[in-house]
Amino acid sequence: MKSLVYRIIGHLVRWTSWWTFSRVEVRGMDRVPWKQPCVVSPNHQNAFLDALLVGAFAPVKMTYLTRASVFGSVFDWLFDALQMVPIYRRRDGFGKLSRNEQIFAEQREKLRAGESLLMFSEAEHALTYHLRPLSKGSSRFALETQEAIERDVQVVPVGINYYHHEQLGFKVSVVVGDPLPARDYVEEYRAHEAKGINALRTDLADAMKDCMLIPEKTDDYETRVDRINRKNEDLPFPEMKQALQTPEELEEKGPYRSGMETLAWAISPLNIGPLWLERFLMQRIDDPVFVLSLKFAVGMFACPLWWLGLFVMGTVIAGPVTGAGVTGLAVLTMALRILLLRYANPPHELNKGETLRS
Repeated sequence: MKSLVYRIIGHLVRWTSWWTFSRVEVRGMDRVPWKQPCVVSPNHQNAFLDALLVGAFAPVKMTYLTRASVFGSVFDWLFDALQMVPIYRRRDGFGKLSRNEQIFAEQREKLRAGESLLMFSEAEHALTYHLRPLSKGSSRFALETQEAIERDVQVVPVGINYYHHEQLGFKVSVVVGDPLPARDYVEEYRAHEAKGINALRTDLADAMKDCMLIPEKTDDYETRVDRINRKNEDLPFPEMKQALQTPEELEEKGPYRSGMETLAWAISPLNIGPLWLERFLMQRIDDPVFVLSLKFAVGMFACPLWWLGLFVMGTVIAGPVTGAGVTGLAVLTMALRILLLRYANPPHELNKGETLRS
């Protein structure tokens, strides 16, 4: 049953991506020997949406290491079905940290069988385009696993590049770099553990930067971020990354058009249910990194159920033709709403939430 749920969610994520993003660009998945044990390391900008996108478009099923604070609710069954595994931190209490040892041992056995594991390496998550400092966790785990199993462990760098961090309707690029064989660092790790870990962590950071449009925070960072916009979405990732070296040659995002946002709300009465739920959830979460993830989740679960309800209600009241017409109008106005918000040129929230820990 749980395996079926995992596959269904994967299909839902891909389907939802098709209509909530203007386009999804996936590059480099074929670079990875997925039959080998893989430790997948994406950058971390948008809460659980980062993991959903990588997992949905990867050709293999993988386990997701997740902070323990999200567990302990009625959703634990679903988290388990999605192969999310809790990882404990000091803030969870020193008594719980010892549980990590057993969890990592179980994950090493999965890697021994050739499975893949997704583990965020950044020490923080935030709405920034540049890479933040990497923790030692993924590098240490990869090397410890390589020492424990015979198969070659691959550390896979991934860059997730959103053309807007908080608004649907824009492009997202998921870029996979060349894997780093953990075996290449084992000799140095055996001679000096910390140096081996740091060597892998440094090379991993460099490889992840190659997969990101803006890898570092430079003096012209704000100008470069402004050029990540709908007007430049036609450029494939390599060309866009190169063009951002001279951002003044790219088109500016343009001024914010509040009137289009007002119009987007004016045409939304038929979708009041999902939009109310979105607003309700966001009012109860202080972390801005969850904004796009929540919008995506509402689009994936609440919108189809709401539209189904409209069809049933319309059919009961006035017949199937009316039910289909009302539902079609709701879907159309939702698509138009996303389009209007896209052309409103919403501003980028630079560095928003950068001090928040993942």
